[in-house]
Amino acid sequence: MGGILEQYKIAFPALILIFCRIAGLFIMSPIFSKQSIPIYWKIMLSVFLSYIVFSFKLSTTVLNIDHPLNLFINLLKEILLGVIFGYITTIMFSAILLAGQLIDTQIGFGMVNVLDPQSNIQVPLLGNFNNIIALLLFLIIDGHHTLVNLLVASFDIIPIGQITIEQDIYIILVTIFKNAFGLAFKMALPIVGAALITESILGLMSKSIPQINVFAVGIPIKIFIGLITLFFFIPAYISLLKGNFSDMLKDIKGLMEAMSIE
Repeated sequence: MGGILEQYKIAFPALILIFCRIAGLFIMSPIFSKQSIPIYWKIMLSVFLSYIVFSFKLSTTVLNIDHPLNLFINLLKEILLGVIFGYITTIMFSAILLAGQLIDTQIGFGMVNVLDPQSNIQVPLLGNFNNIIALLLFLIIDGHHTLVNLLVASFDIIPIGQITIEQDIYIILVTIFKNAFGLAFKMALPIVGAALITESILGLMSKSIPQINVFAVGIPIKIFIGLITLFFFIPAYISLLKGNFSDMLKDIKGLMEAMSIE
């Protein structure tokens, strides 16, 4: 009994570091950080997954940490790594909300926000609609399981306590931000284009037929055209999101390889 306790005492720092990396992802990722999920379930899931990773991958790992300060620094590194993985997914879903904000502004919903009960923040009306579609699609393509598998695989690519930060990491992060803004503009482009065409037609009508109250007629027409265009392009959005989710998971794997010590 004493031997078992001594073995767990030696391995306890490794188990704590594993928990910090996994908890960092669950804290930051919009997939797992929903407020509808009780906090104790998140903690229990993090502890359970940490024990599985420790038992099957790192049960023989012994860390040479000779000072509490070194343990604290490694804890911060592991939390930061998990938060970075979760933040990449947050960037992707934030880009979808940005696309919704651009669409709402163009078709007349710019002043309309709704409360997202999952995150408890005000979000654009159509941005929330697009976000729900993206979240359902991510679950349908099994993206949440792939994300957890990548997190578990990160312990093979980046051993605990051996995280490095080099210049390549910043290049990857900048590329992720660029792709996120590109996704937002691609999603908003069809509706923004339809709204601009509608504005041009209404402008010509106001010059040709001055008796028409363009402000009274134009707003419902723009909303109608915008919604019709949005629903027409939903299949294209799904195809676009699938490709971007695949790229997002590849970016996470590339980031792990860039942070590993070779």
